[in-house]
Amino acid sequence: MSFFTDAPRNRPLFPVPEQELFGYNGRPWVETPHEYIVPAILPWSMPLGRAERTIVALRGIEVWPESVSFQLSVYSRDLLLDEPGEGLIDHRRVPDYNALLVGVLFPDGRRASSETISVPSATKPDQPVLRAQGLGGSAFHVDHEIFLWPLPPDGPLELIVQWLDRDIEETRTALDGTAIRDAAKEAGEIWPGLPAREAHGLPVRRVGAQAMITPAWPRESQGPPPLPQPPLPQPKRAPSPPAEAPAQPRRGAPLPTRLPRRAR
Repeated sequence: MSFFTDAPRNRPLFPVPEQELFGYNGRPWVETPHEYIVPAILPWSMPLGRAERTIVALRGIEVWPESVSFQLSVYSRDLLLDEPGEGLIDHRRVPDYNALLVGVLFPDGRRASSETISVPSATKPDQPVLRAQGLGGSAFHVDHEIFLWPLPPDGPLELIVQWLDRDIEETRTALDGTAIRDAAKEAGEIWPGLPAREAHGLPVRRVGAQAMITPAWPRESQGPPPLPQPPLPQPKRAPSPPAEAPAQPRRGAPLPTRLPRRAR
């Protein structure tokens, strides 16, 4: 007898269009290649910052061929967030130094932190990239992923947290950067030899956080269609002279027998 006794179900009336995974785009500084790589796991767990009612802890590290992601959790005895999916680490143009901040310091002096906005770049950055993302949780426990590129050099990597609103002063924890680099060699590729994505002549324009695909322009024009032009301003007409008011009869003069015609 089969364990799965239900018969196969028919496809839905409106099936989802088939999609195919293409090769890795080769930009490791943008995000973790979770669709292409099985990361090496370092089961390092330790508190990173502690106060009377709050603990910030490291739960483990995922090591990719060229980047690292730290699994960081916040635990509290009182309410943290109504919406845990939003996370507690917020990249801002103007940093809030009372909020939860996370940073790293490489042995060679390079640094990165959540103080400012970290926007994905199309070209390879010349400085380390750190990006925090909320992963959900509950009102008293919130998980985060801290993405870091590139891999740290050999030597101690300092992981730094601060949360003044929760009475957690700047706290530094030293991690073994050499062990992290060695673990990257154990990360395995899932789909070797995937084909690259074909452009199909469709230029991609990024608008905000959404990617909008527009049809290719006609070859004979070799350029985008002309934008609609605003209507040309109409020449202003000279104002017509005001109609002369009909002369008022003098007092005591006889009234006219015909009324004056109304000015057109």
